[in-house]
Amino acid sequence: MKKIHFSNVNFESRTGPNTFASRLAKELYSRGYKIVDKHDSYDVFLCFIEPDSMPIAQSKFIQRLDGIWFKPDEFEKNNRNIKWAYDNCDHVIWQSNFDKSMTQKWWGEKEGSVIHNGIKLKKIDVVNEDILRIKSRFERIFVCAANWHRQKRLKENVDFFKLNSSNNDVLIVLGNNPDSHVQEDNILYCGNVSHDLCLQIYAIADWFVHLAWLDHCPNVVVEALSQGCKIICTNSGGTHEIVKNNGIILEELIPYSFDLCDYDNPPKLKLKKIDLYSKIMIENDYLCIKKVTDKYLSLF
Repeated sequence: MKKIHFSNVNFESRTGPNTFASRLAKELYSRGYKIVDKHDSYDVFLCFIEPDSMPIAQSKFIQRLDGIWFKPDEFEKNNRNIKWAYDNCDHVIWQSNFDKSMTQKWWGEKEGSVIHNGIKLKKIDVVNEDILRIKSRFERIFVCAANWHRQKRLKENVDFFKLNSSNNDVLIVLGNNPDSHVQEDNILYCGNVSHDLCLQIYAIADWFVHLAWLDHCPNVVVEALSQGCKIICTNSGGTHEIVKNNGIILEELIPYSFDLCDYDNPPKLKLKKIDLYSKIMIENDYLCIKKVTDKYLSLF
């Protein structure tokens, strides 16, 4: 039986990397693979971003890389351990081609693969009474979600909604620390809610708005797509790579050339009215956690 150690992973955490790590570990376990502690022997050392222990001798060292820190004042210090893993691992798994281009520009070419995040593709049952009440009250439901900071562009998400909605539509804002707040009856700030409730909200939503600048491979978008929700995003970062034809992709005014920058100071985004009634058939098979796990196993 193959034994795999997940390094720098907290299976109790709901952050993006840890959430995906839990999904991957559960799928591996269901296939008979053993997930072991750092003190045990193992065949594969799967490091998420940077290691929290040294890989044992003879194990295969794989780095799963979210991306790198690219604010100028953070680049050297915050990337030190990430770069060590990049230089010393046997293989890199990038979340997106955006992340691959960024790291190879700054750290040189490396043997690796691009594998997007995955999830179980099962439509969830919507049973929460508050969510069902929202569904019955409004014609169209928009949603956005993040641990909010300026890079995520909450203000632009709200501005887009106001420009492209009617009084019969609603925007549900999920996540901690919203950095923009508009007092409107049809904009609901719900804070941090459970994973199950998030999926129920995505299941009733028409559009997930994610206008973040230079995001890597956001799990919230993967989760929304798993529930058949269409996505509105920009062509910056890696988000549009996982959206594919399952939504609308807005053009940034300024192309990004992988320079170091303050990503919490995003450039202006030109918003306009667009046709949100056009038919888009969601095709999300490529996000199936079974298919994603197959790709990981081919490297293991």
